[in-house]
Amino acid sequence: MKPNTKRDTIKIFESLGKECALISKIEVQKKNSYRFTVFVENIFLVGVSDQTLTHFDLHVGKEITHAVIQEIESFEDQWKIKDYFIRLLARRDHSRQELVQKAIKKGYLNSEIDGILDELEEKKYIRNDVFAQKFAHDKFHFNHWGKQKIKMELLRKGIKTNDIEQALETLSEEEISQKMEYLVQKAKPRFLRTEKTKRRKKLFDFLIRKGYDSALVMKELPSLLKKIES
Repeated sequence: MKPNTKRDTIKIFESLGKECALISKIEVQKKNSYRFTVFVENIFLVGVSDQTLTHFDLHVGKEITHAVIQEIESFEDQWKIKDYFIRLLARRDHSRQELVQKAIKKGYLNSEIDGILDELEEKKYIRNDVFAQKFAHDKFHFNHWGKQKIKMELLRKGIKTNDIEQALETLSEEEISQKMEYLVQKAKPRFLRTEKTKRRKKLFDFLIRKGYDSALVMKELPSLLKKIES
């Protein structure tokens, strides 16, 4: 007999004709050694994590009531959400807003996740400032984005302006100029196929779409045009 919903645990106690029952067996789950199956009166009651097992001091012979089961199920719900977030963060850094969006898509409610995210932030699992720095570094060096595009994407991910500005400060004007030159040299054949009278505008639009600051692009345009034509 295996309950499929939380309401099924009520039926178990009703079928036993008791308000409480003794844990008769606890087994390690075959597919996950960090989870356990709890039985009362040799009837499957609930599956729990190792943290839940420890938190509630569950052991064979322990008396358990339906009220305690409700507490266990609530604790398990919180554990599952936290475990989901930690697995995501183990793969790569995420902003808080990214985690919220992923959790909502997974079917979790805002009311269920806010407290967990607060805890993860307090324990430094979530660091929006660190996320912003890594994101800016990777998008600039590997995707060749300019500051404006990086900034807009970080804002979309819920990063505060102060954290964004600090992240972008790590990118020097010299690095940015070199990156623009790299992009222009890479696309040089395309620009050479453009009429000379239209080349300046095409080059400007190209770098703006990549997210580079218009004032810096205007400043570098003369030297970039020379490099194309040389």
